[in-house]
Amino acid sequence: MKARKSVWIIVIDVIMYGIIAGIILYTLLHPEDQILKISVTVGAAFFIGAILLQRLTRKTSRTVENQVVKLVLLDDDGERMKEWYIEGETSLLIGKNSQRGEVDIDLSECEYASLISSEHAVLNRAGARWYIEDMESNSGTGIRQAGTSTASKLVVEEPLQIGAGDLIYIANTRLLVK
Repeated sequence: MKARKSVWIIVIDVIMYGIIAGIILYTLLHPEDQILKISVTVGAAFFIGAILLQRLTRKTSRTVENQVVKLVLLDDDGERMKEWYIEGETSLLIGKNSQRGEVDIDLSECEYASLISSEHAVLNRAGARWYIEDMESNSGTGIRQAGTSTASKLVVEEPLQIGAGDLIYIANTRLLVK
């Protein structure tokens, strides 16, 4: 059904552009009235500009929907326990606070904290994309990408791109990417 709807939208767009082009050609090829030429040309320019602006804002809003803004700590039942807003950050260390130092995403109070390394994983932003990397942790880091049913273990020090809807496994602790 969606494909048929898209085809009709394209057909209607082509017809509209054809009508606009016909009106512009008619007014430009008939030099009787200069005001008519200017009015039609300006009106057509505004109409085409409005259509282009609408399409550009539609594409921009889609990328905003997929943009990563926070991490949500989930319990065993999938309920939210804690959230970290990461928008505007460039690099975040995931692990447990210790005497050696603090981490940005502290999981020391989690049920499976004993399985989490002090410096377990790191999140790095490059442009608008986020990447996760395991930091030679004892229990490993895994990810289940949005729309998939299986999780995969990260290779140590090999960054993997993450996106909204992905589920990060720090040992047995789950972080939902939003």
